[in-house]
Amino acid sequence: MKIIKTTLLALVSLFVIHSKTHAQDYIGLMQSNYAGIMGADLQPASLADNRFVVDVNVFSLNISAFQDYKKYPAKYFEKWWWNPSDTSKRFQFNYDTMELVTNKKNRDRSMYTFNQIDVLNFMFTVKENKIGIGAGIKIRSVGNASGISPQLIGLAETDFQDSSLWFQNLNEINLGVSAMVWNEYFFNYAQVVMDKDEHFMKVGGRFKFLQGIGSAYTFTEDLKYEFINDSTAISVKGKFSYGYNKELQTAIDDIESGGFSGVPAYMDLVFKGNNFGGGVDLGVVYEWRPKWKDYKYDMDGRTNLWRQDKNKYVIKAGLAFIDIGAIGFERGFQTRDFLVDEDSLNINIFDDVKDFSTLDSVLINNFDTIPGENKYVMTLPATLSLQFDWNIWNDFYLNVTSNIALNGPKFPRRVNRPHSVTITPRYDHAWFGLGIPLTWNSTAGFRAGFSLRAGPFFIGTSNMGALFKFGNLRGADIYAGVRVPILHGHPRDRDEDKVSDKRDMCVEKPGIWQFRGCPDADLDGIPDKDDICPATPGIIEFKGCPDTDGDGIPDKEDDCPDVAGLKEFNGCPDTDGDGITDALDSCVTEPGPKEFNGCPDRDGDGIKDADDLCPDHPGPIENQGCPDTDGDGIFDYLDDCPTEKGPKENHGCPWPDTDGDGLLDKDDRCPYKAGPIANHGCPYSDTDKDGIIDSKDDCPMTPGVASTEPGMNGCPVIEKEIEEILKTAFDNLEFQTARAIILEESFASLDELAAVLAKKPNWTLVIAGHTDNQGAAQSNLILSKKRAEAVKAYLVEKGANGDKLVVEYYGETKPIADNNTPEGRQKNRRVEMTIKFD
Repeated sequence: MKIIKTTLLALVSLFVIHSKTHAQDYIGLMQSNYAGIMGADLQPASLADNRFVVDVNVFSLNISAFQDYKKYPAKYFEKWWWNPSDTSKRFQFNYDTMELVTNKKNRDRSMYTFNQIDVLNFMFTVKENKIGIGAGIKIRSVGNASGISPQLIGLAETDFQDSSLWFQNLNEINLGVSAMVWNEYFFNYAQVVMDKDEHFMKVGGRFKFLQGIGSAYTFTEDLKYEFINDSTAISVKGKFSYGYNKELQTAIDDIESGGFSGVPAYMDLVFKGNNFGGGVDLGVVYEWRPKWKDYKYDMDGRTNLWRQDKNKYVIKAGLAFIDIGAIGFERGFQTRDFLVDEDSLNINIFDDVKDFSTLDSVLINNFDTIPGENKYVMTLPATLSLQFDWNIWNDFYLNVTSNIALNGPKFPRRVNRPHSVTITPRYDHAWFGLGIPLTWNSTAGFRAGFSLRAGPFFIGTSNMGALFKFGNLRGADIYAGVRVPILHGHPRDRDEDKVSDKRDMCVEKPGIWQFRGCPDADLDGIPDKDDICPATPGIIEFKGCPDTDGDGIPDKEDDCPDVAGLKEFNGCPDTDGDGITDALDSCVTEPGPKEFNGCPDRDGDGIKDADDLCPDHPGPIENQGCPDTDGDGIFDYLDDCPTEKGPKENHGCPWPDTDGDGLLDKDDRCPYKAGPIANHGCPYSDTDKDGIIDSKDDCPMTPGVASTEPGMNGCPVIEKEIEEILKTAFDNLEFQTARAIILEESFASLDELAAVLAKKPNWTLVIAGHTDNQGAAQSNLILSKKRAEAVKAYLVEKGANGDKLVVEYYGETKPIADNNTPEGRQKNRRVEMTIKFD
């Protein structure tokens, strides 16, 4: 059984060379958001969206060793660290004070050691912190012993003198002891893959080139034995494998002979070794960021930026597969797998074993060997790591990390780590962090430690029992290191104008990005320092001063800043171009002379158009600008014979005697046929053949019926329906006030009247216009004519015969009601329509 002791001696020799635990053993530090490149050992995705721009781990180490067979009460420790100069207080280990760990179920025992050195590991982030890249070199060693029965340990401890363990059938089913030392050269890549407001995810991988330095292993397959005394075992049956790489054999021989010279000898192993392998770490992290808006900001012309110096999550969860890989080794010259089937075995045959060579000789000479290959493969300590982190408040967090070993007995040539769960409450600030990791693992049990991070330095342990004299120790660990961290910062912005001080040309005054932080108070695109009118938006042409009306004259020089104008009028307009500014022009859109304040006098008669009843024909002022060519007192517009004098009642025309019968047409009932005066100028005839002589026929040209109604004898009878149409047309006829424009409500009745006249083409309709006495008589006469003409024009448009429509106009001369009352004046404003027959 000294085989085990000898193998363990070789493993211990390897561990003397190395001194840092595997990275997942930085308990309390790995969980920090400021772990930097070291955090990627636990979660390779952590490099993306990292709090560091650059992090360089200059040097760090961790030493860790635990077992579950015996415990050492911490009460035997002195608090030597209170007074380190007092040598009497320094720890002196006494093996006899150790106590057995309770093992009521008689479980197999185990032990492990993790050691690692990091040299110049570094990381940096790019692409706005969305990508993290890292690289570095590690020297790592892991040692395991598992499946060791308590009985075997008891025999070994007493040098097989414990007789209570004799004459028992003992069985080592899966006893295994293994160790491996290797150099690790890695490249780490991590990237953000989801960034959707409150949901965030990143992934990462570490790719490793592995250089094996040394490894050794031994394991059994159902090895059975029974001791009958301190030197003899009977019924020894089973299989065990034993191996190491050839470089390790040379190193151990050098150690035993005193020829191993530390680092130089180790480097010799590095350069001469031919044992290589590969590995990978893969990880994913999800963050829930319910307050994500609090971490967004705008700066230097960019919007919706993340605060890279802040941890944004409330909940963070991660999953990682660590150390998936293996290294191939070339066997030592005489290592073998052996079959044991001995009825009686004297273990004293191992007394002369001094090194690997003598051990190999004993094994080969006494046991049956099993042929094997010249190479073997050692798997890395593959682990599934689950992480959960809760941001309780500000910089206070609670982390739970569980590491699950993936290498089981089916991988006998392996190094492994125990299952573990760590709960770490911590204060986690950029330049200072303190965590209290509470850890349980399957070998070391429960322990409480601390992790301290201060600027570039860090130190920690998973077991504070030795420092404060509490609990029972099953082992010890410690880590420490120094780094060069360069944190992400948040740009300073003293004037809070969203332009960083570093790029702000006006640091003390709020401004805009367009002008590198210099102000543009009126937001006209011209910085205040170049803006003559900094409080009012303007244009570059006028150095920031406005030209509101766009007339090319700045407002400060423009007498009319809101209306486009001309330079000669100091920016005021002259719409009609008459040389008079609109502000002084009473007729803005019509050119006119200055004496009429810019209003026109189209006919040039010295009366402005607004006061001229006839603006297009020159006339004297006493006629309100209207001409009277024949001087008969009737304006040409109202004079049917403007060049011949005539009475007013004949519209300015002289009375004719058309038929020459000595009776003027105005007195001649038959102006076109000569007749005696006694017969009112009509011949005694019955022109219309209606049986009534013309002298007594009121409608001599139109057949009718005899009637006693004045003026209707010999005239046709007008149907009541037509009379009603005529009356309706008269009653409904309305005009715009003081204008000759018929209102729409009059159209329907006029349409009916036009339809009747179209059917009676020989009827004559007299249309007579009248007004009230409001205004000048001459103006009223003109208005009465225009309204009568408007009615005629409408009826003609609707189909009436225009030749049978007679227009008469009387102005205010024929009232039918009192002009002194509104009601009377309304009745007097009329257009009468009367049917007449020839």
